[in-house]
Amino acid sequence: MSTRREFLVGCSTAIAAMAGARFGTLAFADSNSSANEEILVFLFLRGGMDGLNLVAPVDDVNYITARTPETMISGSGATAGLPLGNAYPGGDFRLHHSAGGLKELYDNKNLALIHASGLTNGTRSHFEAQDLVDLGVADMDYLHYNTGWLDRLISASNHGSGIIPVVSVGGSVPKSLFGDPGAVAMSNPATFAFYGTADQKQALESIYSGKGLLPKAGAQTIQNLDLIQSKIVKDKNGRPLPYSPTPSVNYPKNSLGNMMQSLAELIKMEVGLQFATVDFGGWDTHQIQGPQFNNQAQELSDSLASFWNDIQQYQKKVTLVCVSEFGRRVKANQSNGTDHGHGNVMLVLGGDVNGGKMHGTWPGLATQQLDQGADLAVTTDYRNVLAEIAQKKYGIANPASLFPGLKSVKEVGVLS
Repeated sequence: MSTRREFLVGCSTAIAAMAGARFGTLAFADSNSSANEEILVFLFLRGGMDGLNLVAPVDDVNYITARTPETMISGSGATAGLPLGNAYPGGDFRLHHSAGGLKELYDNKNLALIHASGLTNGTRSHFEAQDLVDLGVADMDYLHYNTGWLDRLISASNHGSGIIPVVSVGGSVPKSLFGDPGAVAMSNPATFAFYGTADQKQALESIYSGKGLLPKAGAQTIQNLDLIQSKIVKDKNGRPLPYSPTPSVNYPKNSLGNMMQSLAELIKMEVGLQFATVDFGGWDTHQIQGPQFNNQAQELSDSLASFWNDIQQYQKKVTLVCVSEFGRRVKANQSNGTDHGHGNVMLVLGGDVNGGKMHGTWPGLATQQLDQGADLAVTTDYRNVLAEIAQKKYGIANPASLFPGLKSVKEVGVLS
């Protein structure tokens, strides 16, 4: 029997944390929803990923002279890049040598690449650029918005109902989901549980048995926790067993690998998941870029390949879009790194993706072709990619309306 003080502490902890997950606000979800609908994953590479070190024209003399061996993809030798078919004409475009998983996805036509994409606003501030992307805008005048682009898509498409319809995997709820009433931050389904005694849980259920918004929200939350736990495979003592991926799939034992594994597990649980966000940082490579970027590129590549191969039965329903707030300068700096730039490469992975090709327009790397003579120019507004997904996957007739300041949408062709 717990003491009164222990009970109050336990209840307070349970209400505030509810299994180590944070709700944007408590939502009234449909606890009977189990079948997955379309699933959109927004993967944000925070820190300014060097797109020219992930995908680049290795035979371009401007690229070769601007980069040091540690900051570039080579055309030959032990670290030669991985050739890409259906690339932009006139160049030998290759993936980073550590990105074998991405190469496999690209060759299988599940992955599309959009180079020279990003913000039309050329800010070099991480904080400003990340906020702009999360909010789905390009102008500083719109930074006051209190809803994210993904929240606006959820509202406009009338999606987002289910037991756990909207999840931020592995962290706090990002600004792309600002305004969504049901967004949950969850690191691992196995830990999404009530951490209190049976007496405390019974007391909470009694408290939340009445009428009104708070009791209904509390009761729904406890029901959702119970249902997630009912789908976790446990041993004879009731302890959660480790998640078992599809045979032959081995997730990397690192941050992104763990998050993508948790996401795959949630999808397979069929709890109505429809939207998910994942943040993967560590891309700010001002110094000694080589080792750090190699590790980052391999973690990204291996994690996405493992995730895709793990959700074989759900691939047709899943679309994953990957973006970073900006790219890096074309010219390497004196510290064997790269500084904040402009244009970058986006990745779109999915069952309905027009994959195995590079989309958009390549502007070139000659000085006169660069933005301000220093950066890869942006020829594809990142919002056009998001808008195409909104229109083709969610039936939004006027997708430009989701992105304040975007006057019209230019189709990129990433979805078949």
